[in-house]
Amino acid sequence: MNTTRPTASDYTRKQLGCAAAVLVCLTLCSIDAYAQPKLTPRAYRLADAAYKSIADGNLPRAESYAERAWTVQPGSEQLGLLLLDVYVREGKTPEADSLGETLLERFPDSPQVLAQNGFLAQRQQRSQMAFRYLSAALEKGKWTTEQQRTLRLAWADSALTAQRPDEAEKALAPLADQTDAAVQLRLAQTRLIEGDRQSAVSAAQMALDHATTDADRTYAQAIIDQAHNAELQETQAAATAHLQAAYDLLRERKDSQALEEFQTGFDQGAGTAGNYADAAYAAKRTFDNERSVKLFEQSLDADDKEHAFDEQRRFGYKREVEELQREWGFQLSLPYQTAAFGPEGTVDVLQPGFEAYWQPPKIGYRDGRILQFFVRGYGTAYDGAGNVTGAPTIQGSVGVRYKPLPSQNLVVTGERLFKIGSLSTNDFLFRLGYSSEDGTDLRVTEPSWRSWQAYIEGAYFVNAGRYIIYTELRYGHTWRVTPISEKLTVYPHVALAGDHDNKATDQTALGIGPGVQFRFWFRESKYRAPASWADVTVQYRFPLTSAARARGLVVRATLWF
Repeated sequence: MNTTRPTASDYTRKQLGCAAAVLVCLTLCSIDAYAQPKLTPRAYRLADAAYKSIADGNLPRAESYAERAWTVQPGSEQLGLLLLDVYVREGKTPEADSLGETLLERFPDSPQVLAQNGFLAQRQQRSQMAFRYLSAALEKGKWTTEQQRTLRLAWADSALTAQRPDEAEKALAPLADQTDAAVQLRLAQTRLIEGDRQSAVSAAQMALDHATTDADRTYAQAIIDQAHNAELQETQAAATAHLQAAYDLLRERKDSQALEEFQTGFDQGAGTAGNYADAAYAAKRTFDNERSVKLFEQSLDADDKEHAFDEQRRFGYKREVEELQREWGFQLSLPYQTAAFGPEGTVDVLQPGFEAYWQPPKIGYRDGRILQFFVRGYGTAYDGAGNVTGAPTIQGSVGVRYKPLPSQNLVVTGERLFKIGSLSTNDFLFRLGYSSEDGTDLRVTEPSWRSWQAYIEGAYFVNAGRYIIYTELRYGHTWRVTPISEKLTVYPHVALAGDHDNKATDQTALGIGPGVQFRFWFRESKYRAPASWADVTVQYRFPLTSAARARGLVVRATLWF
């Protein structure tokens, strides 16, 4: 269905194409109209013959008789209108125009002449001239009810074509209570042009209810659709303006105000997947995590239809959701190291550990700033040197850590060590760590990618007066092991690792060597990237210092949940 704005000519061309001839027939309704003293006998006979020829469908003969009658009595308005009628029926527009002007000069106040000139102007789309003549004809003439209706509908059509809804309102005012489609369709179009869409729809619906032809029904539905579409377009334009205002505010770093503009635009029906994502980041920067999560989810839902994002970008938004929603977790680690003899003796030890943490809602994650409270426990399960293992070695701790910079992975930790096993201790431990990395997360659109990690941490035990500085650098390449699982990766790398312990016999240990890590990602959902992973890392280190702990095999199994 065509939903562009309907025009009067679209609807009325067929109905009013012969309206001029119809009106002439109404004014000359029978040969009796000529039985007046004003007509000479010869003029009367010729007019009668012309009328009969019209009735027989012989227009050339009718033209001949009408012209002769007009020649015999050129001062007769009735004969002039008769000839004009024949010209109109024959489609002789130039002749009809010329005769119409002549009649208008001779009979300027004649309602019939005004009406005929109005119809002629309308047929030639001289709309303003048409409605002036037609309105004047109505004002000056005495017409039957049906003739008035015909003139008023023609007046309204010409006014609508001229984009003069005020004139159309004047023309239709006496007919407004009529329920037939012809009147209500014109009223509907008039209200639509005036911007009164509700009234336009009401009139069009009445026309639809009383329509008797498919053309009327189609036109009525087109007006209803156009009214609804216009309202939708205005709403859409307003909504788009709110989105533009949001981006202007983002450039001014006014995230809170931008977020409200985004939301207004979304509520009004605008918004693409990209708009929702931009709003989600604004909410994230204002620490409104719940709102940010909802907007990221809406972005992903919108992209299901738009397909604007590639899979890695979608994965990035899902990672944002996972980080914003995380409130707790735990880690199990099982590190094992074995080395040859050295000044410190044999290094052959397995020290499992457990940590559980809680990230408070709202304050736990604030645009990359992270606050966590944790409890830890670790001990020695195996020692090849024959040292004590098991329960006596279990050490507990409780603490808090904070990542103060959103874009830098700097972490400050304070914890209280408390004694569980007989060989453990009570102390205070403060740590400061920094790391940087690239390529450590899963990439769902690439089969392989470069990966590296750099980490350094300083730890100080207050009561013991001991400090340890630990560092590790890894560089390598990650592959997805797709034949087994899309979520399984292997990461061969070179590792440089070392530490400095002021209480150790050999205070500094540094080693380098090859390594490989297998990692499996899991706990993924529709809106969340994998929240957990399990991995096994195997390295062999060649010593760069004499400390035994700088050499040998290092194996670590980790479950991050």
